[in-house]
Amino acid sequence: MPICPTERGFSISPAEARNTKTTAETSDFVGTWRLLDYTFFHDDGREEKPWGTDVTGYLFYSVEGYMSGNLSPARRTWRSRLRRLTAEVPGAAEKAEARLHVRGIPRDYIAYSGRFTVDGDKVTHHVEVSLFPNWVGQAEVRQYVFAGNRLILRTLPLRKGRSTIVAQLTWERVLPAPQTKTI
Repeated sequence: MPICPTERGFSISPAEARNTKTTAETSDFVGTWRLLDYTFFHDDGREEKPWGTDVTGYLFYSVEGYMSGNLSPARRTWRSRLRRLTAEVPGAAEKAEARLHVRGIPRDYIAYSGRFTVDGDKVTHHVEVSLFPNWVGQAEVRQYVFAGNRLILRTLPLRKGRSTIVAQLTWERVLPAPQTKTI
């Protein structure tokens, strides 16, 4: 799919570029969003899919002003990933698995929730609960663009090793599920 950068550097398709909205009200966010894409943009121009092309997750914004997000690779199996990463060193997978288990640090799952506020071209997630304890009490600021039924969120620049990256998450609005009768 061809990609068009917007004035703030977002990568979207030409069709989405015709129907973008870069400022919004809190009510524009309200609803359920399904994760479509998770990409890192490096300062040297490289693009990286840290979890591959098959990702899953939901982002919820409530009318009460709260948000919650959960996302991961679609086929999340930390043991197999760990074994792949450490396959060349005998016994390394078991040692790494033990260290991660003791620390309780999943590298392929993000979960947090709290209040949210909208200010101009940014939405801020005020983290109250998180899988990562160091996120609690922090403000996770995201630039946003609405493109049709999609919400594209970008982090502010982050250091990753020797480079600077921006993570971009593309979400699609979930339509209400059909109502079923309960007995």
